[in-house]
Amino acid sequence: MRQIVDRILQEEQSARSRVERAQNQSHDIVLKAKEEAVSLIQDAVNKAKYMAQSKKEDAEKSSLVEKDKILKEAKDGASLSRSQREKDIPKIAGDIFSKIITIKG
Repeated sequence: MRQIVDRILQEEQSARSRVERAQNQSHDIVLKAKEEAVSLIQDAVNKAKYMAQSKKEDAEKSSLVEKDKILKEAKDGASLSRSQREKDIPKIAGDIFSKIITIKG
């Protein structure tokens, strides 16, 4: 009878040890999973920041190119307009001179 009780106690102790090991292993697994999750989240945040910065830089470059294009078109238009007006000056001056002469004459 004593042997049976001792054997039951040994089995109980063995079961407790297995349960404790299993709890420790599950705790370690949970900690490792949390660490991996934090690492994955940080990687995702870093990637998102990089992509956002890259898109911002691309948008700024595109905006500068468009601005330069618009400025060049405006400058070219102003130069053309001034050039056309300069060509008209002798004719207009001649017309005015003719009118002055006609009025005085």
